[in-house]
Amino acid sequence: MEGISMEGRLDPVCDLARPLLDRQSVLSIRNDGMAEENGSQPHTLARVFTALVDFSNARLAYVPLDLMLGFFVAGVLKRFWYLYNIIGFMDNIALMTALYVRGTAERARQYRRNIVRYCQLTQVLVFRDLSMRCRKRFPTLDTVAAAGFMMPHEKENFDGIQYNYNKYFLPFNWAWALIYRARQEGLIESDYYVTILSEEVKKFRTDLAWLCNYDWVPLPMIYPTIVCLAVHTYFLVCVIARQYVEGSKFESDMIDMVFPFMTSIQFVLYMGWLKVAEALLNPWGLDDDDFETNVLIDRNLAMGLKIVDEGYGRTPELRKDAFWDDQWVPLYSEESAWEKKYSHHEGSLSHMKKNPPEALSAAVVFSEAQRVSDH
Repeated sequence: MEGISMEGRLDPVCDLARPLLDRQSVLSIRNDGMAEENGSQPHTLARVFTALVDFSNARLAYVPLDLMLGFFVAGVLKRFWYLYNIIGFMDNIALMTALYVRGTAERARQYRRNIVRYCQLTQVLVFRDLSMRCRKRFPTLDTVAAAGFMMPHEKENFDGIQYNYNKYFLPFNWAWALIYRARQEGLIESDYYVTILSEEVKKFRTDLAWLCNYDWVPLPMIYPTIVCLAVHTYFLVCVIARQYVEGSKFESDMIDMVFPFMTSIQFVLYMGWLKVAEALLNPWGLDDDDFETNVLIDRNLAMGLKIVDEGYGRTPELRKDAFWDDQWVPLYSEESAWEKKYSHHEGSLSHMKKNPPEALSAAVVFSEAQRVSDH
């Protein structure tokens, strides 16, 4: 995802707050006008309005806003974070492929590169069905092939299988077939290595399957609807309940303020909380906070091919390190030298010189009591 900026993030909340503040100000002005017109003689409408304010204020806590909003935001955030953790990175597959598929010949390079590319092809196919960004980039399978993720003969093989459901499994079948053939040709030295590499591919496939499952079964639409209704209803009642009126039973605890500061702060915080959950509810859209699937696809392919091809076999020559004959001394720059004194990893009592007398006497008493009980 791109860098997060707060510029413009509070604009929707402020836009929602303006009508609320306008209506509360109008009601406050009208209530003051009624009190001034009638002087000491309370008008019937004023009494009714005062009773309505008291009634609304006393029952405002009936809406469990903190509980509902807290559970909703926590659930949405947990779901969002889990999807991010299983979105799929190619590093482990590429590293294991480079480690276990040995050889510098063109045949070995083809095995390594195609195993990575087939796994990445499946991620592209999955993201096309989940992410609007990826769908706009790859509207058809022809565009996937044109981008190089699928060769023409592979697309013919892919299209040759008639199936009413998605065919995410097919590139994984190709990848596992290459692993098996590499073992048969001796490019993988052990069956155990085949198992390790296959498990990495399996984990990648399982994570993509969970992404599809979470997209298939989203949060019930009634859940965010009820929470949104509860928040808006709460502050609609606040327009009446937070009015200052003379003769109210809450008058002793209230101050006649022209601007409702506390209600405004509460509105911004609660409505902002709700907007956070709404922004994270569908991370596959086009918003700034949604998953950058196209960037991840490009990064995975570039990283994977670099690891298994140019990065393969480029281990530095084995030599003695710089600390071979001398004791290692940490080297700090002038700006960071002050950290050396305070960054030791040691226990909080490691510098205690001697035990307190109370601790020694207690230890002696305990030792004597233990000796007597043993005999």
